[in-house]
Amino acid sequence: MRASLAALTLALAFVPARALACVTCGAGDPTLTVMGAEPPLAGRVRASLGVATLWDRVGETRLVEGRADLSISYAPADWVTLSATLPLLLRDLRDAQRARYTTLGPGDGEVRARFLWLRDRAFAPSHVFGPSVGLRVPTSLDHADARGLLPVDAQSGAGALAPLLGLQYGHFADPWVLFASATVSLPFAGRYADTPGPSLSTTVAGQHRFDRAFTLRAAIDTRLDAPATIGGVRDPRSDHFAVFLSPELLWAPTTDWTVQLGVRVPVAQISDGGREEGWTIRAALTMDAAP
Repeated sequence: MRASLAALTLALAFVPARALACVTCGAGDPTLTVMGAEPPLAGRVRASLGVATLWDRVGETRLVEGRADLSISYAPADWVTLSATLPLLLRDLRDAQRARYTTLGPGDGEVRARFLWLRDRAFAPSHVFGPSVGLRVPTSLDHADARGLLPVDAQSGAGALAPLLGLQYGHFADPWVLFASATVSLPFAGRYADTPGPSLSTTVAGQHRFDRAFTLRAAIDTRLDAPATIGGVRDPRSDHFAVFLSPELLWAPTTDWTVQLGVRVPVAQISDGGREEGWTIRAALTMDAAP
């Protein structure tokens, strides 16, 4: 956590003072947005530090995770936004044999490029649509004890490259906003025997701005995980489909700073292996800058 805070402070220190202008003014839209859903604006820089806690259970194996995500994005033109995210994970795993493993380390990072293909007007568009491409990179470290590598679920990353392909749509009609996105993850075999299967994640979110300081956002998130493989053999227990309801409050304490507070609540889950995901509690601080 301290390392992430220091990195965010360092990133902000190198943003030129003249760049700290009103970004919403330059974009022509007062909408408060979460990271990755902002309207297009050439030269826009965003830096975000998010924290979250969650739990996951499969049979008698239970995982509790705390994480911090440092994200930075830059739009070199009004039709493309480049971003990178590096997580720090604290994991506590208890397996069916009552063994306990606690690990702390960097997780798998992500780099993405989000493109704008269609918009109804050049300035302050009300409709935007485009694809995104990315790569999840195995930046995590191996965790081991005297007996060797710890179980994969105790590791802070999957240890595999995973191309990411997505589509995004946004409709801005102040004070209302609608977002929709879908992303496919296609992992390659990695350095562990367990390789995650392909995964499809979707989000449909709506939000309402009450004034310049407060916005209420609600989203329905889904994720479909195909079976993982263990030593090249399909593991049917890892099939999983989940639907989440994600209400959030966005608060702007001052110009170009946004505080995000929210939860993600599972409302439906289907799993042959008895997997159960719990609540996620999350918070984030995002800073905007533009020329």
